[in-house]
Amino acid sequence: MVLISVDTLRADHLPAYGYRAVETPNLESLRKDSMVFENAVAQAPLTLPSHASLLTGLLPYQHGVRDNQGYRLDKSHTTLAAFLGAKGYATGAAVSAFALSHVTGIAEGFAYYEDGVESRRAGESLGQVQRAGGQTEELLAAWIDQQAGKPFLAFLHLYEPHSPYDPPEPFRSRYAARPYDGEIAAADAILGKFLDRLKAKGLYDASLIVFLSDHGEGLGDHGEDEHGIFIYREAIRVPLFVKLPGSARAGERIGRPVGLVDVFPTVAGALGEPLPNPLPGISLLAPARPESAHRRVYSETLYPRFHLGWSDLASLTDDRYQYIQSPSSELYDWRQDAGEKQDLAPGLPPAFRSMRVELQALSRPVQNPGTADAETVRKLASLGYISTTSPRAEDRDLPNPRDRIRVLDRLKAGSRLATENREDEAVAVLGQLARENPRMLEVWETLAAILRRAGRPKEAIEALNQADRSQPGTPQILLGLAELSIEGGDLPKAKSLVNAAALAGGRDVHEELGVIALLEGDLATARREIQQALASGNETVRRPWLLLARIDEKSGNLEAALTDLQRALDIQKTWNQLPMADLQATRGDVLARMGREQEAEEAFRLEVASFPENLNAWSRLALLYASAGRVPEFRKALVEMTGALPTRKSFETAVRMSEVVGDGPGASEWKRRLKERFQNAG
Repeated sequence: MVLISVDTLRADHLPAYGYRAVETPNLESLRKDSMVFENAVAQAPLTLPSHASLLTGLLPYQHGVRDNQGYRLDKSHTTLAAFLGAKGYATGAAVSAFALSHVTGIAEGFAYYEDGVESRRAGESLGQVQRAGGQTEELLAAWIDQQAGKPFLAFLHLYEPHSPYDPPEPFRSRYAARPYDGEIAAADAILGKFLDRLKAKGLYDASLIVFLSDHGEGLGDHGEDEHGIFIYREAIRVPLFVKLPGSARAGERIGRPVGLVDVFPTVAGALGEPLPNPLPGISLLAPARPESAHRRVYSETLYPRFHLGWSDLASLTDDRYQYIQSPSSELYDWRQDAGEKQDLAPGLPPAFRSMRVELQALSRPVQNPGTADAETVRKLASLGYISTTSPRAEDRDLPNPRDRIRVLDRLKAGSRLATENREDEAVAVLGQLARENPRMLEVWETLAAILRRAGRPKEAIEALNQADRSQPGTPQILLGLAELSIEGGDLPKAKSLVNAAALAGGRDVHEELGVIALLEGDLATARREIQQALASGNETVRRPWLLLARIDEKSGNLEAALTDLQRALDIQKTWNQLPMADLQATRGDVLARMGREQEAEEAFRLEVASFPENLNAWSRLALLYASAGRVPEFRKALVEMTGALPTRKSFETAVRMSEVVGDGPGASEWKRRLKERFQNAG
């Protein structure tokens, strides 16, 4: 059995659903062998909650995973992988996004779960931490090769076409005006390779293959560029193909409403297995009953509540209407009004009234983000760095996201200013927005990232503390606070925060504890923590090797450090990965200490070419020139640095480096430039 999920794929951007602006030959081939469901909707427009519904067959308020952050799927819920594993199936998965890390509990039941997705640089948002789908496909294909005729469940998750939309060639050029479609075409090419492998091994024809997406994408249709805030059709309508063994029932197109919760009972039904527990979904293979055409499928989003301080939304979708419950509820006839532009709710039609009553009758508790277990909350609070209170579940007067969506234009404006290296202006814009909207978690997180980059760690810590108050006990926030504490030299606090993140289900905690131990000079503990990180077995992960190199360098074993770094570079080359921050910079440090100055210079140059924001690498390069008496090149490096990253922190670094090497005239000149460019500089 093969399950394929392509993240963030709108059904109405596929030729299978009438779209003509993108070519997906491989999906078209699969479509011809499959049953196609025309009215499939996701239960949430977010990666983790949607996949939790897919793999458990439960609605979000039943499995309790309501957002990408701050939740863990409880082991009491039987997953499709656990169900099939108990029936003798080998179970393997490879995923492309950090949001589906095993620490979320989503890997429950998979004997093999490859989630070696790592951040390339500091400050990346959760949604940006991904890997190329081609790497994920190769990992799962290699696992399938090892099964040797045993029945298996193989789950392939691709993150194309999730933002940022940056398709590889030839799709980048072919879809230059529509990069989202370019990413769809790129995902299709990856799927083609995967399906061809199955055919070559004689597995395709006999396999049950389910293809789908977890949610769609806004693309500005209702003012939302991406997803999570709204649950209009563009965000929750998804493609769904079911290819049966021997391509039975190929070509059928089913218009009745279905949901991702139906996949679990469909797989069980296709394999002739009884369900382990009653589920809200139905088998898509069962004969259609008259009442099934009028079935209403549930969807929700709590993202606006937890991240923006706005009202959450819920909806029911049937064979004609979508009802959206909000502070000002809406009703759309999506058959007549596919773009959902004409709200029928003011006329109070019968569908509006009946759907409102049905949705209000559902018992939908709000499980708050952060750790729900009372004992763990107590332990976290005892560490002193998180609030003991959660976001208020009783709030009833939160604003309607539809009325506030334009507020996000100011968030985008602040982020855009930061990308233009106008950090002071960005901080001013976002600071004002945060003061006006103190419950907007997303603003505090963005502000913290910009303040950190600008060299204002105390203010960054306060911004993240505000984020923590909005969403207590979230591992990503705790780890962000830990990193800032490390930068500020407060290692005991950093260690407590990392331990808190570990309690809350955080990932990569061994790496962070290794970093802290290294800074404390406890090399034995640092090595032990990093070796535990390496024991995860993720063969595509580079950061533990980078950290191990730093430990060996600190121990004086430069040859071992260079070997560790080469291991990381070999992984990068083998898996065709993008460069990773600090990898070449660390290699430059080691080579410089070994007296191999030319190679060190080349390594530093590679680092700043990929990461011009890495001021430490620029500084090391400049010092390398200064130590060799190459004063003109030293000065030129500082000019290059401030040109590549024209920020206050960059100019301050140029002043400091000039003073360190005793270049008095240079230091005076850089101070003058600093004051000239940043009027309020001291």
